[in-house]
Amino acid sequence: MTSRLQGLSHAMRLLACFFFMLCAAGLVRADEYDDLRGKWVTHLTGGSVNTADADIAAQVGFITSNAQLHWDGMRKEPGRTTLWDDTASTTTSAHISYAYQRLRTMALAYATAGSALQGNAALAADVVSGLDWLYAQRYHENKTPYGNWWDWEIGTPQALLDAMALMHAQLTATQRASYIRAVDRFCGDPTVFTFYNAVATGANRLDKALVVVVRGVLGKSAAKMVQGRDAMNQVYPYVTSSDGFYVDGSFIQHYNVPYAGSYGAVLLSGVAKLFYLLNGSSWPITDANAGNVYRWVSDSFQPFLYQGAMMDMLRGRSISFPATSDHLSGRAIVATLAMLAQGAPAAQATLLQGIVKGQVQRDTSFANYYAELRLPDIVRIKAVMANSAITPTAALDSARFYASMDRGLKLAPGYAWGLSLSSSRIATFEYGNGNNKKGWFTGLGMTTLYNADQTQFSDGFWPTVDSFRLPGTTTDGSAGTLVSFKSYPNPNSWVGGSTVGDQHLSSGMQFATSGGTGSTLQGKKSWFVFGDRIVALGSGIATTDGRNVETIVENRKLNAGGSNALAVNGSARSTATGWAERISGVSWAHLAGSVAGADIGYHFPFTATLDGKREARTGSQSQIDNGGSTDTITRHYLSLAVPHGVNPTASGYAYVVLPNVSAVQLASYAAAPTITILENSAEAHAAKDASLKLVGVNFWNDAAKTVSDAGSPVISSDKKASVTMLENAARELHIGIADPTQLNTGSIVIEVHRAATRLIAADAGVTVLRLAPTIKLRVNVNASAGKTYTARLQLGTLTPCEAAADAHVRSGSYADTNYGAATVLDVKKEATGYDRQTFVKFDLNGITGAVSSATLRLYATATGAAGIVNQAFLSAGDAWTEAGLTWNNKPAASTPLGSWTVVPGSHVDIDVTAQVVTALGGDKLVSFLVDAAANAGSTGWVQYASRNAGANKPVLLIVTP
Repeated sequence: MTSRLQGLSHAMRLLACFFFMLCAAGLVRADEYDDLRGKWVTHLTGGSVNTADADIAAQVGFITSNAQLHWDGMRKEPGRTTLWDDTASTTTSAHISYAYQRLRTMALAYATAGSALQGNAALAADVVSGLDWLYAQRYHENKTPYGNWWDWEIGTPQALLDAMALMHAQLTATQRASYIRAVDRFCGDPTVFTFYNAVATGANRLDKALVVVVRGVLGKSAAKMVQGRDAMNQVYPYVTSSDGFYVDGSFIQHYNVPYAGSYGAVLLSGVAKLFYLLNGSSWPITDANAGNVYRWVSDSFQPFLYQGAMMDMLRGRSISFPATSDHLSGRAIVATLAMLAQGAPAAQATLLQGIVKGQVQRDTSFANYYAELRLPDIVRIKAVMANSAITPTAALDSARFYASMDRGLKLAPGYAWGLSLSSSRIATFEYGNGNNKKGWFTGLGMTTLYNADQTQFSDGFWPTVDSFRLPGTTTDGSAGTLVSFKSYPNPNSWVGGSTVGDQHLSSGMQFATSGGTGSTLQGKKSWFVFGDRIVALGSGIATTDGRNVETIVENRKLNAGGSNALAVNGSARSTATGWAERISGVSWAHLAGSVAGADIGYHFPFTATLDGKREARTGSQSQIDNGGSTDTITRHYLSLAVPHGVNPTASGYAYVVLPNVSAVQLASYAAAPTITILENSAEAHAAKDASLKLVGVNFWNDAAKTVSDAGSPVISSDKKASVTMLENAARELHIGIADPTQLNTGSIVIEVHRAATRLIAADAGVTVLRLAPTIKLRVNVNASAGKTYTARLQLGTLTPCEAAADAHVRSGSYADTNYGAATVLDVKKEATGYDRQTFVKFDLNGITGAVSSATLRLYATATGAAGIVNQAFLSAGDAWTEAGLTWNNKPAASTPLGSWTVVPGSHVDIDVTAQVVTALGGDKLVSFLVDAAANAGSTGWVQYASRNAGANKPVLLIVTP
C-alpha cells in the first residue's frame, strides 16, 4: 500500500509539474483569459447596469445615438475607398484612429445593456466588416507608418483592441490573429517607441503597456501579459530628472513641462485600468514600488483638485483643447480614482473613495455631474456617493512649493491659489500640434485664484481672456515664433520657494522673456503666502524694446453682464463696459465676485497708480487651438494693472491679495494692515506679517546680505536662498530654508538675529553653528532639488548687560598708569613698554532666571595691520576698579576662552556661558582679559570701543528662557 501511494504521489508531482509548464506556456487556464476579457468588457460597458436610473439611461441613450450616427454615415458599398468621408486620407494618421474609434463606439452600443442597438446583427456585421477593411487597407503588419506616431502605437491599437473585446464572439480566430499581428507590429514592445526607436516614458509608456496587456488577454498570451505588466515597473519609482513623478509631488512630461493634469492623469488612468484588470489575476502587480501610486494621488493630484476642477497650471497645452476644461479634466481624474479604488487594498480604497465623494459633493459646476460620463464611471461614482460608510475627504488647508515643476500652491477651505513659474529647468509653456497658441505668459508668474466662482477658468475663459495680460504676470505683450514642441524656458535658475508649518510660503522667480517671446523684458518677482494674505513684490523690471510694460494685479472674468462692482479706496467705479481709467493714490481695491463667496480684495502697502479696465472680449477656440471652432464667444473682464511705462530700467510693485473678503473687511484691514514690506530691491525681497509673526525673504545674490526691520537686523544669508520664518505662541521659531537655484553644491549659512535656548528638531543637513547671541545655521543643499530644509528652535530672551568697568593697561614706564577714562581699549604684544592688555568687568546682580547662554561682545574700531590674532581669558580676580587698574596691579589670566582674527569695524563674540553661570552662583561679578596671541611688531595693535565710547560698547549678551 505504501509503495502504491508513493507511486501515486510521484505521478501527481509529475502531473503538477507538467501543469505548471503548460500554465507558463499559456496553454491552460484559457478560461482566465476569457474572464479577464469579460472584466475588460465590463470596464467598457459598465456591465449589467440599472437602466431605471435616469443618468444611466441617458448615457445608454447617448451611446446608442452616437453609434447610430456613425453607423448611418458609414460607407458600406463594395469597393469603398474609405469607411467615412472625413477619414479618407492616406497621409493623415489621425484618420486611422478616428475610424477605429468610431467602430469601437458602434461596438460599444452593440454590447451595452439597455441599448436599442444591443445585439443588433446588422450592426455587428458592419463593425466586423469595417475592422476587416481597416486591416486590409490602413493598419496591418506590412504597412509603412506615416504621420503621428501616437496613432500607430497608442490611439489605433487601443480602439482596435477594445472593439475586438466587445465583438469577440463575432470574430473568427483568423480575424483576431490578423488584427493582433498589426498591433504587435506597431506596439510590440511597450518600452520603446517603434516610430522613433526611443525609450517610452511616463504616460506614453503606460498607454503602450495597457495595449500589450489587453492584447495578451485577447491573444491568450502569458508572455504578453508579463511583458505589458512589467513595462509598468519603469513608471513606479520616483525620478530625479525628465519624465515622471518626483518625491515632492511634481509630475513632468515632455522633459520639462508640468503635466499632472493631462499626461499625468492619463498615466494614472492607465495604472488604474491595469490594477483593475490584473490584481486578483495570475499576473498581479507585485513591483515593490507600485505602492507609490497611492502617494501620487495624495501628493500630485488631490492638492490640485479644487471643488472638482483640475488646476489649469498643470494641464499644459490641453487648456486650449476644444472639448475639455478644468472641471471636465477634474471629473475624469475623479472617475479614475473611483476605478483605482477597485484594484486597491482596502485601506487605500477607503481613502480614494473619500476623495471621490468630497470632490463630487463640492463640484457644483455641472448641471448634472453624471451627464456624458462613461457608464462604468457613473456606476462606480454613484456607488461611492450612495455608501454612507464612506466619509467625504475635506478640502485641504496647506501651502506648498513643488520645486521640481516650479509650481506654488495655497489651499484653504474657501479658495485655492496657484502660482505658475518657469526656469532654466522648466518650460514657460508648451505649444504643439496646433494646440496652445497663446501660452507665452502662462508660466511667467500667472496666478489663478479659485473660489466659489467655479466657472471662472472654464466657460470660455481661455478663448476670450487677454493671454498677454494674465493675473500675476509682468508683461510687455510680446509673442515669439511658435514651433511645435520647442522648449521655451525662462533662462534663469533662481526660481523656487520655502515653506513652514504647511501653511506659509515664500516663493520667487528671476525672469526674462528672452527664451520665450524673445523680448528683453526681465525682473525679479516674489509671492509670500502668509495665511490668507498673498503678498506680491517685484523689482528690477526693465526692458529696452520700446514696449509698454505692466504688472497685472488682476484680470478676472465677470458675470454675464460684466457688472461686478469695483470699489477703489471705498469709492465705486463705473460698471460700464469700456470703462478705462488710470487711478492714482490707490490704497485698496475691492472686486465683487460673480457669486457669493467670490469677492477679492487688493491692498497696496505703498499707495499705487493703477490702470483699471472693463472690457467685453470676443474670441474663438480656433484662435488658441487649430482644432477648435471658429464660432465666436464673448465674455466680460475687469483688469487692474500697475503701469511701468515704456522701457523701464528698475521699476517695481507691491500689493497684497486677500481672497474672500468683503469691502468692509478690506477697508478695516487697509486702515491697520499687518503686512510690512521689509525690502524690495535687487538684493532681496522681504515681507513681514506682524499678526502671524511671519517673515519671508528671497535672497537674490550669492553675497552676504542682511534684511532689517526699522533699522534692526532680522535675518542674513551668505548665498541665494528662500527663507520663511514663523514664531508661534510657544516662542518656537520654525524656519524653512531652500536653494531655489538647485545649483548650490555646498551650503547656505543663515543668521537669524534672535537668540535661542535650544534646538528642538532639524532636518538632516541642517547644522546649528550657534544659538546665541544670534542663531546661525548652516544648511547643506547639495543635490537638494530645491527642497525646503526645516529647523525648530526654542527662542530665548536676550538681555544685554553693559560693562560695569573696563580699562586697558600698558607695561614698562606706563606700568602704573591708569587708562580707565579712555574711549578705546588697547591690545598689543611687543617689547616691554609697548605691551597692552584689556580688562572688562560685569555686574550680574540684575540677571534673574536660568542662563542658557552668555556671550561677550566687543567691537574692534581699528587695527595697525591685517590678520592680527587676539585671545580672551577669564580674569583671575574681580576686585580691580576702572579708575585704579594698572599693569602692576592687574589680575592674572585664568581660563582661556578662545581666539579670533580681528576685523576692524566688526564685532567679535566670545562664548562665556560657563563663566557667567559660575559667577551667578558666587559673587555675581565676572571679569575678562583680552590679549594679543603673539608679537606682531609695531603695527600689531588693536583698539576696541570702551564703555566710554558713544557706540558699540562692550556688552554681555545673556539669554534666558
